[in-house]
Amino acid sequence: MSVAAETGQGVRAYGQVLRLPGARSFVAAGILARFPRATLSLGIILLVSAATGSFASAGLVVAPLVGGMAIAAPLWSSRMDRHGQARVIMVSLGCLVLAASALLVLVLTDAPFWTWLVAAFVTGAATPDLTSAVRARWTVLAPPAQRTPALALETIADQMVFISGPPAITAVAAAVDPAVAVLGSLGLGLIGGVWLAAQRGTQPAPAPHAPRRGIVLPPAGVIPIAVACIALGGVFGAFDVSLVGWAELSERPWLAGPAFSALAAAIAIGSVVTGARTWKLSPAARYILFAALAFAVALALPFAQGSAPVLFGVILLLGLAVSPVMVSGILVASARAPEGRVTETLAYPTAAMSLGVPIGGVIAGAALDSTGPAAALVTIAVSLASAAAIAAVGEALLRFARSKSRETASR
Repeated sequence: MSVAAETGQGVRAYGQVLRLPGARSFVAAGILARFPRATLSLGIILLVSAATGSFASAGLVVAPLVGGMAIAAPLWSSRMDRHGQARVIMVSLGCLVLAASALLVLVLTDAPFWTWLVAAFVTGAATPDLTSAVRARWTVLAPPAQRTPALALETIADQMVFISGPPAITAVAAAVDPAVAVLGSLGLGLIGGVWLAAQRGTQPAPAPHAPRRGIVLPPAGVIPIAVACIALGGVFGAFDVSLVGWAELSERPWLAGPAFSALAAAIAIGSVVTGARTWKLSPAARYILFAALAFAVALALPFAQGSAPVLFGVILLLGLAVSPVMVSGILVASARAPEGRVTETLAYPTAAMSLGVPIGGVIAGAALDSTGPAAALVTIAVSLASAAAIAAVGEALLRFARSKSRETASR
């Protein structure tokens, strides 16, 4: 059977998983619930830069916001596993509304700058990772044979939000007010989160009697991919900064938006194909293989910057190569999640990527300032090489530790 025929047959798998009881409803709720994590940082950048006239100040405020999101995501998800998603989602949404409202008031009333930083961190820490909550529902609803298309569907949903969210936030901020844009993002997230919490029938069963742990740490099997996802997040941070710099220095700043949309659209298309195909390689092996392939594609970016059509072509190829990496990371976490820790375990890859985004942005920004867009674009390839290398070394160490453990047990 040809690849096209196999993919065509596999696309029907999406219809099958969406016909599972309750699936369409929580997928739709999950799309709305993603908006705060996907667009809040951009909204805060627009808000702070408008209030201060400084993008540097905006970057300083967004850093603790993103850091708070990355640190707190596994904590909220761990509570969901213990107490049930509905209860924890409602508590977290209440905290988010209060914290974000305080941040808005502090910025709009020109309070001391340090209070903005504190409020930004609290806002980030109050933002639950509802993407992992939706993905955890698939582990309950979908049988193992349908997990790949189900989790690929969630990557597609991510990209739908990243394609539509930033332009919408920017348009509202420009036409009305940045504060209204931030409130709009919060409003959509609140609607989606409450709708998701109301669907108790598809949430994983709470595990109130699971052993309590003082420090929330990822399961050993997820650590290699989770650490590699920090580098994968760096890809997106470096891409954002590099493409903005390239567009501005080429005196076509409007090209940055289409470049972001091109990457997101390519990732969405690649995720459709990834979920539709039947793979012989394990998810971990696919992660390493496609990260290496994406690295090879990214090497062409600095050479393509002289021509916008050529650069956009490379960006589309890059998105197609990156999409299996993202889907595979979630599949690894899903397959290696201990009982009673599904939502928490699924939060680690996304939290790690969130942590990597500002790191990649800072490195690419330094390269952009010192050398120019070509050097900044190189950091994308370096990030992908790091993701592949970290995952490969981590998986090898994990296999070695497991073999030693079996030898000890046999003795």
